[in-house]
Amino acid sequence: MRAAPVALLTAAILVATPTIASAGSDSPTPYTVTASGVSLPAGQVFREHGHVNYRATALDGTGEQSFNVHLETANGRSTAAYVGASFLDFAGAVAAFPAGFCVTWVQVEGFDEHFGEGGQAPECTPEPTPLSPAPPVTRPAPSPVPSSEVPDGGTPVEAPTSPPVAETPTTAPPVTERELAATGPAPEDVPVAGATPVAQADPSAAPGAATPGAAAPGAATAADDEGLAATGSNALLVTAGAVVLLAAGIVAVLLSRRSRRA
Repeated sequence: MRAAPVALLTAAILVATPTIASAGSDSPTPYTVTASGVSLPAGQVFREHGHVNYRATALDGTGEQSFNVHLETANGRSTAAYVGASFLDFAGAVAAFPAGFCVTWVQVEGFDEHFGEGGQAPECTPEPTPLSPAPPVTRPAPSPVPSSEVPDGGTPVEAPTSPPVAETPTTAPPVTERELAATGPAPEDVPVAGATPVAQADPSAAPGAATPGAAAPGAATAADDEGLAATGSNALLVTAGAVVLLAAGIVAVLLSRRSRRA
């Protein structure tokens, strides 16, 4: 009776053995691989001294590199942050391929299944968006410069000229008496500020003589009075002289007649 249970247990082990043996590196992975990193199944975390190995290439499939991440909290390793976590990013690939990369193979410690050996396609980052070319810069066309060229069958065209600008005469500022004392006598045509105008005498005229073309106040009136007085005196003298001569003639005639009679 005991032989039957033993036979059943042996048969069950034999049936299960091929199933266990079939879990190889090319089997579906229980963990998830993306271009960002590896995520463990729910309830599992990365342990101390574990490791994750992966390969990556550029987006065009060239330049393959291998990355080995050893998880350790001692010695100040940067991978200490992954111990006890369920996600590990591909920081090494990000630094090696700044323009983007593709993860082609992943092996996680504690799992027999390897990503990339069971027909999985590479996980790639998005391609960078190409920069649009800058719009061309348009500049306004320069204005044509007028020329004096002769058109076909026409007359020469002269360039316009600007009208002459009349110069505004400037008046010299007056010279102050202080400036006159410091610099000497001012020119005759420069006015002296605050100075009293003085009539200048003609050096060729005799002292006391009047300046030609200029007369003292009242000179015209005095000259007229003197002319009238001189004219009246001369008339009286002529009349008196004529009377004296007439009287002398009469006396002479009378004396001549008396002498004849005697």
